[in-house]
Amino acid sequence: MNMLPLAIVALLPPLAFLFYIYRLDKLEPEPVRLVVKAIALGGIAVIPAGIAETLLARIPALSMGGYLGAAVKSFAIISPVEEALKLAVVMLFIWNDRNFNEENDGIVYVGSAAIGFSMVENVLYVAQSGLFTGIMRAVTAIPLHTFTGVIMGYFVGIARLAPGTKGRGKYIWTGFAIAYVTHGAYDTFVFSGTAAAFLVIPLVIVLFVFGIIYLKKGAALSARRWGAPPPTAVPAPECIETAVSVAGTYKIVISRIIFALCAGFWAILILGIIEQSTTAPPNLIEPIVGGIMLSIIPMAIGVVLETSYRRVKNRSATGA
Repeated sequence: MNMLPLAIVALLPPLAFLFYIYRLDKLEPEPVRLVVKAIALGGIAVIPAGIAETLLARIPALSMGGYLGAAVKSFAIISPVEEALKLAVVMLFIWNDRNFNEENDGIVYVGSAAIGFSMVENVLYVAQSGLFTGIMRAVTAIPLHTFTGVIMGYFVGIARLAPGTKGRGKYIWTGFAIAYVTHGAYDTFVFSGTAAAFLVIPLVIVLFVFGIIYLKKGAALSARRWGAPPPTAVPAPECIETAVSVAGTYKIVISRIIFALCAGFWAILILGIIEQSTTAPPNLIEPIVGGIMLSIIPMAIGVVLETSYRRVKNRSATGA
């Protein structure tokens, strides 16, 4: 077997995303050693992720079949484990580095960790399943990992530069929640084993659009911080306040994405119940209770973001 096409398909897409992310960080570029460190640690994180996912999959309650089983596997095992490990790479090994000195750095570092993770995972999948799998992952799984990392990194960057420590957790958890819900929805569609798998295409397109938006927002924050003529023209607190304001404007967008993904999940669940009812008496209690358990946290996050947005909007309208 010619290994060159496999290597190109496995490595070129994540490297292309890495180049694009790093190119946008041109005003105060990050040290190559730290970017390589994030990539390497993200790649190494595939090992504990595989171990954790294998062990969790042996728990009977997490090893069901059908639509509900796909959702459980995605939201209770794969998504939280993989997104938490990508975040942990930056929080444990790069967060306190003096070079982490602007909001856009969060995008660079978390994005690089996500790309490192996807690169190693992609090599393993392509080596096992061949060229076609690599091509499919190049247009689906690689953008998923990259842009969930970018969006999560945007909020990590805001948290890192926020004045004091109060409120930092809110931004970190917001970024993680977006990555978690998006990744969980993607894997649910893929593992459903039905035509619902085609829903990954519109999901990835939406994620691609918002990923680019957040990349440009990060670049704009970088320009505001470093691009002013005199160093004192834009004080750091003002820059941070602007960053927080930008993040606030996206609360409504994020909440609507979460609601849409939850609606898609319930649509798949209902279709599964209907399909099951054509071959056997439907078991309604287990899938409905399971669906509620899986969607209650994302829905709660969406409600909190929506409420927070409305509160800020009302304050602005009244001048408070």
